[in-house]
Amino acid sequence: MTEISTYKHIAFTKRWELASETAYMLGQCSAIIQAIAIMPLKPQYRQELLKLSLRKGAQATTAIEGNTLSEDDICRIDEGEKLPPSKQYMQTEVENILAAFNAIRKEVVLDGKSTVITPELIERFNAYVGKNLGDHFQSVPGKFRVSGHNVVVGTYRPPDGAAVRELMVRLCDWMKKEFQYAAGKQSFAEQVLQAIVFHVYIAWIHPFGDGNGRTARLIEFYILLRAGLPDIASHILSNFYNETREEYYRQLDTATRENSLSSFIKYAVTGFRDGLVDVLNIVQANLLETSWHNFIYEMIDSKKAAGKSKAIVKRRRSLALNFPTDKFYTLDEVMNTVAPITREYARHSPVTLRRDIAELERLEIIVSSGPKFKGNMEILKGLMPMRKG
Repeated sequence: MTEISTYKHIAFTKRWELASETAYMLGQCSAIIQAIAIMPLKPQYRQELLKLSLRKGAQATTAIEGNTLSEDDICRIDEGEKLPPSKQYMQTEVENILAAFNAIRKEVVLDGKSTVITPELIERFNAYVGKNLGDHFQSVPGKFRVSGHNVVVGTYRPPDGAAVRELMVRLCDWMKKEFQYAAGKQSFAEQVLQAIVFHVYIAWIHPFGDGNGRTARLIEFYILLRAGLPDIASHILSNFYNETREEYYRQLDTATRENSLSSFIKYAVTGFRDGLVDVLNIVQANLLETSWHNFIYEMIDSKKAAGKSKAIVKRRRSLALNFPTDKFYTLDEVMNTVAPITREYARHSPVTLRRDIAELERLEIIVSSGPKFKGNMEILKGLMPMRKG
C-alpha cells in the first residue's frame, strides 16, 4: 500500500489563497448568473439554448479524453441518429455523458433533490461514464480501484488502489466540513470553489481505472447546478478546459508540484467568468431581438402609422422585421441579399418600397445615413436615432 504521506498535495486542507482579482471575478460570476436567471426567454429559445449547452458540454468533456466527434456528429446523436460502426464507441461515450447530464439536471433542477457529495454518488457518476463501452473502458464502471489496481497517468502515479476508498471517504468528509453545503452556509463563490477543488482532487486521487476526468467534470456540473448555475450555461467549464487543454494539464501539474490550488482556481474562475459573459451576451441579444419585434408590431399597428389597410400593414411589418440591423445598406443591397424582402417587393414598384421605407423612417423603425438604411434597434438601448448624413 502506498504511503499517503508521500502525496503531500493530497492533504485535505485548504491549500489555496484567493487573489483579489480571483475574488472579484467570483463576484462578477455571481452577478452575471443573477442577471441571466431573471431574463425572460421564450420557452422554445430557452430549450434550444439548453440543447446547445448540453451538447457542447458533452463534446468538450469527451474531446479532452480523445473523442474526435464533431459538433454536427453530437447533434445527430442527440437527435437519435446512429453513426457508422467505426464511430460507435465514440457515440456511446457521448450518449453516456448526455444521459448523465440530463439525469443530473432532472435530479437537481427539476426534482430539487441535490445532496452532499458521497463516495456512492461519485461511483454512480462513473457508472454513467463507462456504461456499455466494453473493452473501450479500462475498468468496471462505477467501481473504485482496489488493492492491486494501480495506474500511472503520464509521469504521475496516483495513490495505490488499496488506498482509494479511504481517500474518497476522507475527501467527501473534508468537503462537508470545509464548504458546509448541508448547513446551508455556502455562498455562491464558495460553491464554485468547491466544484473546482473537488475536480482537482478527483484528478489527483484517480479513484477509477478509467473515466476519472469525465467523472470529475460531472461532479463539477452537479455542484454548479446545485449552486444555482442556469442549466443553459452548464457547459462552460468543460468547454473552457477543452479549448485550453494544454493549459488545463499544465495547471494541474503546477498544482501538484506546488501543493497549492491558487493558480488552478484563478485559471478556472477566469474561464468560468468569460464563459458566463458569452452566455449573458447571447441571452441579451435574444431579449433585445424579442423587444425589437414587439416594438415593430406596436409602432406599425399604432395610431401613429399611416396606411391602415391590412395589406399595407402586413407588408411594412414584414419589411421592418426583416430589415438588417447590423449596419447600413443601400436599398439595392437589401433587395439583393434579404430574401424575404426580395420576395415581398418583387411584385411592387420601387416607388412602393421607397414609400414604405419613408414611413418606417417616420416611425423611427429605420434610420438612414446618406443613401443607406438600417433597422433602428438602438432606439431600444436608450440611444438617440442617428441623424441623416
